[in-house]
Amino acid sequence: MMGWRGVALGLTTSVLVACSGPNSTAVTKRSDPTAAFPAMKVFTTPPNDAGVARSNVDIFQEFLDLTFALESGQDLARLSRFEGPIAVALVNAPNQVVGRDLDKLIERLRTEANLPISRVSTATAANIVIEMVPKKQLYRAAPSAACIVVPRMGSWAEFRKNRFNRRADWTSLDVRSRAAVFMPMDISPQDARDCLHEELAQAIGPLNDLYRLPDSVYNDDNFHIVLTPYDMMILRAMYAPELHSGMAKHEVAAVLPRILARVNPQGAGLAPKRLQETPGPWVKQIETALGPRAPTATRIAAADKAVRIAQRAGITDHRLGFSYYARARVNAGENGAEAAGDYARAYANFAQNFGPYDIHTAQAGLQMASLAMSAGEFRQALLFIENGLVAAKTAQNGRLMFSLLAMKSEIYKIGGRIPEANALRKEAIAWGQYGIHPASEINKRLEIIAKLPPRLPQKES
Repeated sequence: MMGWRGVALGLTTSVLVACSGPNSTAVTKRSDPTAAFPAMKVFTTPPNDAGVARSNVDIFQEFLDLTFALESGQDLARLSRFEGPIAVALVNAPNQVVGRDLDKLIERLRTEANLPISRVSTATAANIVIEMVPKKQLYRAAPSAACIVVPRMGSWAEFRKNRFNRRADWTSLDVRSRAAVFMPMDISPQDARDCLHEELAQAIGPLNDLYRLPDSVYNDDNFHIVLTPYDMMILRAMYAPELHSGMAKHEVAAVLPRILARVNPQGAGLAPKRLQETPGPWVKQIETALGPRAPTATRIAAADKAVRIAQRAGITDHRLGFSYYARARVNAGENGAEAAGDYARAYANFAQNFGPYDIHTAQAGLQMASLAMSAGEFRQALLFIENGLVAAKTAQNGRLMFSLLAMKSEIYKIGGRIPEANALRKEAIAWGQYGIHPASEINKRLEIIAKLPPRLPQKES
């Protein structure tokens, strides 16, 4: 879970790509452009825990692949987990929003995953310490990570001393008794919440990610950014009384069908899809394409290879859609027409696999909406936007809510619906305060979105 989560999946395409980086269109300088912003909006209710309507035959193999390997591909010889109550402490939080989001997460872990987990006030009393540090310090230690989780540590200072020795090695664990999560303090509240969900889930749960999972944060495509019903079910299974730290893979496999039948009864009679494992070369090309270091030409070439690898392997599920999406992202600044074609292919794939109201479809739909707006096809753009808003709210993605609402506001303004447009803009800014950092970036993104519709020719006097 150390991929490119911090590189926002929102607002790209040849026009909108500027919204996610330092080259954004400049705005007129004011004394305080954020002074009149409305209050921040936050998500107050947990996602609907509707269970997991997927075959337990598939989930059986996914559970083993998640728990008996690391993201690096290295196998784990035995299961490790916390045995007994789990106490969590938060250190150096820059605002109250982070603490509130942590409390909501812990409550979900108690009620949905049935974990004996609670928050404590001091790091010395905690099994898991979540410490926030300046982004520059974190990135110096782990340049490609948005946030990190390590075993046996209790502070940033301890990690810096021991990060190259065996203490930080997950493969050497028999049982988990202590872990630390490190995340940057100078990020948006949403990014902080995403780190809490992803890294706390890894601190207590599976240590691997699988690209073939369509409905999980245990997936480096990072479409899902808060723990899903699937993730809660996996954690319930991992902490089932039939399991304990030190069990070998074959021992877990022997009792796992009974556990899954109990924690996910609706998956008992469903037909398995048996998705193939993700090809290693595909993963490598995706990591190169979306990583921060390679030159643009190298990233575009890697994304193109990923598409071709998926096609040759006969992959037609969401991983093919993600291949198109990744190629569009890296190509948007070089060839807008090709990127637009790939966004359309990604949207079609996601819509076919998940329907119109899924977060995958919504992220591609954002790009389709921007393209429709740029062509003056406002009715079509609104269809993408309305579907996307349903998915963004369900997936609790405030940054995506901002983008979609701001676009809808511009369309309403063009249609003369000024009061509604103003209300939508205000709501967009409120979500932007949660999803975007720094807050001054909100105005830059609003200006870029305002420039999407085609300019009407000026009438001659």
